[in-house]
Amino acid sequence: MFYNLLINAFDFAAIFKTIRTKWYYYVALAVFLILLFSFFFFKKQPKRYGLTKTQKICYVSVLAALATVSNIFDIKISDEFQISLVATVGFVAGYMLGGGYGFAVCFIGDLLGAIINPHGPYNPIIGIGTGLWGLIPGVAFFYFKGNEYVKTAISFVIGFLLVSAGINIVGFCLMYPTYYTFEALLPTLPLKLVVVLVNCAVCMGLISVLPRIIKRTAIENSDNNQ
Repeated sequence: MFYNLLINAFDFAAIFKTIRTKWYYYVALAVFLILLFSFFFFKKQPKRYGLTKTQKICYVSVLAALATVSNIFDIKISDEFQISLVATVGFVAGYMLGGGYGFAVCFIGDLLGAIINPHGPYNPIIGIGTGLWGLIPGVAFFYFKGNEYVKTAISFVIGFLLVSAGINIVGFCLMYPTYYTFEALLPTLPLKLVVVLVNCAVCMGLISVLPRIIKRTAIENSDNNQ
């Protein structure tokens, strides 16, 4: 990791060299982001807490920084498997701010992490998968009613199936068809499941604290506006 930070960090030519040969992945990424931006930022979203846009942007900045740190200081087991708490940061962002902002937090954190501590050429498909760790809980908590612990568990179940067992594996197989196959990557899923369960357990504890933090911020904002 420290070798990457000292030698490979900000080597944009090496990090984004796949643009020349895999340019269509970046086009697909751009289309996806435009559609996501259009849906979550132009459509009126249901209000969960009384946070202003300025407060939301501040939270996005702080949480994106935390997501970046989580990606930089992950524990690399292999090229296709790293241990990090980025799913926890994504959950907090989605829970507090909604799916659009949650996706932005995780996507920015993944991109900046890939630039500062690269594990090889940037893979935009993995970037989308990482962003979904913030989008999924945002959709679950903003659009559906029910017990928050149940929605937390459902968010991580969907995240594991869609991201860990789906998009990430597809991303590696499409970007590096010579080196990775579905059969070769499937044995990593039990380890990924353990990491997801750890993140889920952390978030189960956080949801008892986060509402008080958010409401306090909203109350302070209301007092300042009076």
